[in-house]
Amino acid sequence: MKRKIGTQLEDEVYQELKVAAAQQRRAISELIEVAISDYLKRKKRRPGHRTGLKRFLDSPAFKLTDDDFRQTIEADFYDQ
Repeated sequence: MKRKIGTQLEDEVYQELKVAAAQQRRAISELIEVAISDYLKRKKRRPGHRTGLKRFLDSPAFKLTDDDFRQTIEADFYDQ
């Protein structure tokens, strides 16, 4: 069963939503439902779950010497 809701959006967001719906030949309500559903699925992840980016950013820094860094930056990988 579908339920009617009311909400307010900034004009710019609404205009972009209208354009996206028209380009995809879908109803605005369908795009909103998909967006909310995707958001809720991401929120249902088990507590404490960290994304790959979060794990990477939380990991200890690389132990890279200045010389190693310079060699890596100066290497031309297209010639390898």
